[in-house]
Amino acid sequence: MLKGVNVSLETYRRTIREGKREAIVQSAQRVFLERGYQGAAMAAIAKDADVSTATLYKHFANKETLFDAVVADRIQQFDIASPPDDIDPSLPLDEGLKQVSASFVELMRDDNTLDMFRVIISEVSRFPELKDKIYTLGRNPFRARLIAYLQMQAKQGAVADVSFTAMAENYIGLITYWFIFARIFNPTANISNELADSLLREARATLIGRLRLLDQG
Repeated sequence: MLKGVNVSLETYRRTIREGKREAIVQSAQRVFLERGYQGAAMAAIAKDADVSTATLYKHFANKETLFDAVVADRIQQFDIASPPDDIDPSLPLDEGLKQVSASFVELMRDDNTLDMFRVIISEVSRFPELKDKIYTLGRNPFRARLIAYLQMQAKQGAVADVSFTAMAENYIGLITYWFIFARIFNPTANISNELADSLLREARATLIGRLRLLDQG
């Protein structure tokens, strides 16, 4: 009986810890977006999360690890790092690419992601370590997912069995240019759903065209 009570108590404590951590990460995102990386004080984040600074530092040793957690939280929300096993391998390549890219595109189109990139770019000269976050923020996990999908297609004989690294980078570059960098440097840019669909069709067609050329070669 006592053992059961201990397990229940530990579960309760873990739930409380996880709840506080989640509150801190959500508050940190708000404060980072409002004040930038340099202007985001740990004390302000603790106040927003309604926890003590001592509690905050129990979860995160410094501001950099907290920012890392904010970035990781955004990636997890969109589930872009999962294996592409949920994609029907018999689908036409265009439809398969559309499905495997959907969560990454959603992440790139999200306004909070755009604002996070603005924070990173504005602070990178003072905090060079932030430049790595541009790649951490979805690019590397999605690249791995995309390459895994193309390798799966190669095993089935749908595409040539080659290194897909450069093609994946070019494909990601097209998407991130339109949905992130074009919007950062032109704040009035408005990418409608219709325009977004057109841009994404063009990106997929470019990748598929390259794959077809390899098949012919």
